[in-house]
Amino acid sequence: MSRKRGEHTSAAPHRGGSVDDLITRAHHAAVCVQDFVAARDFYVDVLGFRVEGEMDRRDEPALGTVVGLPGAVVRWAVLARDSFRLELFKYYAPAGRTEANRQCDAGYTHVAFEVRDVDEAYRRLTVAGHRTTAPPQILRGGRTKVIYLLAPEDSVVELIEFRDPVTSSGVSS
Repeated sequence: MSRKRGEHTSAAPHRGGSVDDLITRAHHAAVCVQDFVAARDFYVDVLGFRVEGEMDRRDEPALGTVVGLPGAVVRWAVLARDSFRLELFKYYAPAGRTEANRQCDAGYTHVAFEVRDVDEAYRRLTVAGHRTTAPPQILRGGRTKVIYLLAPEDSVVELIEFRDPVTSSGVSS
């Protein structure tokens, strides 16, 4: 059965504090970077995003309010790939930490994209000099094959291939 925009899909009655019935679709994830140009170019040139909007020295007071950093000044872009958006931020003020989060650190750790052939993706990326954490790995009892691609500043982009578990072999994690 197809879902209409704004249609509530939960069988449970609406509970106070839940907004699940108000969500219409996923829209974007955000990445904060130090080298804005390198990050933008990586997502555009390597992963096929297009620049939907970009502003330098964005400093409207409401931005600082919504991100909880009054006086924030950023370089900002929205990158689009199909119906997914990736928002890039480079904070001029205030200064933030510059070390990348590890996958075990609190907070969002990576963004993932489904690919048809993770082995071919890995081959192309490594031939071009891009780094991954490991060669493709078979996970979930053979149902997926995955690589973690390291974007500029070691932000992680997961490339995942969904496989037929009947014909797949390997060890699940």
